[in-house]
Amino acid sequence: MNKRFFPILIFLGTILALIWFWPSKNFRVVFCDVGQGDAILFSYRNYQILVDGGANNRVLECLNDNIPFWDRNLEMVILTHPDKDHYQGLISVAERYILTYFVWGGLEKKNDNFEKLLAQLSNQNVILIKPNQNDEIAVDKMKIRFYWPDPKWLAEQLSDNQEKMVKVDTSKDYQEYQKGSVLAAFDDNSQMSFNDFSLIFTVSFADFDILMMGDADSRIQPQILKSIDFPDVEVLKVAHHGSRYAFDDDFLASFKAVLAVISVGTNPWGHPHPDLLSQLDQFGLAFLRTDEEGSIKLASDGRVWWREE
Repeated sequence: MNKRFFPILIFLGTILALIWFWPSKNFRVVFCDVGQGDAILFSYRNYQILVDGGANNRVLECLNDNIPFWDRNLEMVILTHPDKDHYQGLISVAERYILTYFVWGGLEKKNDNFEKLLAQLSNQNVILIKPNQNDEIAVDKMKIRFYWPDPKWLAEQLSDNQEKMVKVDTSKDYQEYQKGSVLAAFDDNSQMSFNDFSLIFTVSFADFDILMMGDADSRIQPQILKSIDFPDVEVLKVAHHGSRYAFDDDFLASFKAVLAVISVGTNPWGHPHPDLLSQLDQFGLAFLRTDEEGSIKLASDGRVWWREE
């Protein structure tokens, strides 16, 4: 090939890449296929929100596929709760991307990996946010409203579980940086279950709403319903990867949804459980599974919504 054409080909290739990766004018949601874990990416124009990071580095593949290659900024990362299949992948995310806000419940799991994540946030001077019930946060036109945990319930639980807590070492730089941001730190061997402490919130774009559950399952849902009413939504992220006890009937009856998405991979627990799938069907919920579909992509213009292939 004539060398004179090389610059032209490079130019055309660059233009095609820009067109392919140029941010959509629509709101997009990607339930990333990260195996047995959660990682959900919300995008609007040049703004992104990542909820959880899965248990491995597979979240990076999802981000590479769904964020323009020149964009290395994540406006917000939300950690629903400090279990490995939700936070582990965020270590690699914090190494690859520049984070602005980190939203979490303030509960620390004392192990090397979680402390590495906190140290990376400190090194980037990421702003830490501990939301309260009914708090609202906006990232451009993406609106987030938090429904759980209830502050009174949270205080009672922390008081009842003091024997499982460990002293926070404020001599470490990242702990100094976080002063006032850690509600409690728990020994990694304490067998403390963080599922009930999951942040529950909606992400909304005009009239399109998604309810995010973390791993807050049927054991805590009756308590949740005592303190909050949920709005009707279009999409429900199924709690706890579709475990048998993902949902209480009264909880599902308290609001309407159209589609349920299950973030799940190969696992020894039988997720998603057949009883859960039957329950979703009973409540008229269509469902999609990342272990069967791969990454699941949805989009909305704020009035209607659809699935992207």
